[in-house]
Amino acid sequence: MDLTPGQRGTVEPPARDASFEAKMAYYRSQHTTKGVRATHIVGIPGVAFSMPLLFGRPKVGVPMFLASWALQVAGHVVFEKNSPALSKGFFTYQFCGLAFWCEEMVDLLAGRGLGGTDTPVITIPDVATTSAS
Repeated sequence: MDLTPGQRGTVEPPARDASFEAKMAYYRSQHTTKGVRATHIVGIPGVAFSMPLLFGRPKVGVPMFLASWALQVAGHVVFEKNSPALSKGFFTYQFCGLAFWCEEMVDLLAGRGLGGTDTPVITIPDVATTSAS
C-alpha cells in the first residue's frame, strides 16, 4: 500500500458495517493539512446552508451549493492531494464531515487554532488502538 502524499487514495476505507469511530478515523486520515481543513471550515456550512435554498431560492442555493463543493474538492486536490472521502460512501461521510467540522470548531473556539499540518501527513487509521485506550 503506497501512502506517499498523492497516493493516499489507495488507503481502503472501513467496511460498510464498521463502527462510526472507524469511519471517523478514516475521515481524519484523509484531512490532515491546514489547507484542506480551512476549505472545509467554509465549505461544509456552505453546503448545509445551501440545501434549503436549493428548493426555496434556487438562484441563490445552486451557486452556493456548487461553490461550496468546489471549494472542498479544490482543498483535496491542492492541499491534501487525495480524493474526497465522500466518494467512498456518500451519506456516511457526509455525517463524518459534519462531526469533523464540529471538532474543528471546538478547537478554534477553545483557542487551539486550526488543526493539521502544512503538508499531508501519512496516517493509517487504527481503531483497535484507539478503542483500547
